[in-house]
Amino acid sequence: MDSFEDLIGKNIHEVALNESKNFFLSFMEYSTKLCGKRYPSVKYKLANLDYFNLISFSRLFEKEALLIIWYDHEGIISDLEIYHFANDLDILFEDYTIIKNAIDDGEAHNLTEGDTKYLGASRLNDKVPQPNSDRLANKREIVLKKKYLQKIINEISY
Repeated sequence: MDSFEDLIGKNIHEVALNESKNFFLSFMEYSTKLCGKRYPSVKYKLANLDYFNLISFSRLFEKEALLIIWYDHEGIISDLEIYHFANDLDILFEDYTIIKNAIDDGEAHNLTEGDTKYLGASRLNDKVPQPNSDRLANKREIVLKKKYLQKIINEISY
């Protein structure tokens, strides 16, 4: 395994890291605006959303932090960030509760990522049954939204 400092400047395809029991590991691509400000290119998937067996909030965030390995469009690693969820757990829990309540109320088909702040129920194409409703709902993934990842990248000091 590479030491963290040795990762800067490497191509993401040259790096082999293993998951940790303490943090999520995320290779995150960012883009840069003309003004030089960075923004995340993708969301971060935490789990598949199973309407009939919803993962608990404590299990969803059993790891206390997110190790983000930021890389540019060419695949070159530029920054590493360990971001602890502790300061955001209240907002993340509120978002989780919104998603859970929609599922419990048979309204999973109406969920949008705009309903929440940091944690999203990202829509997939396939439709599946949902509890407490005869209506099919799109499959979804529980993700950290780009807005939340932007908050994290804004906190990196360059």
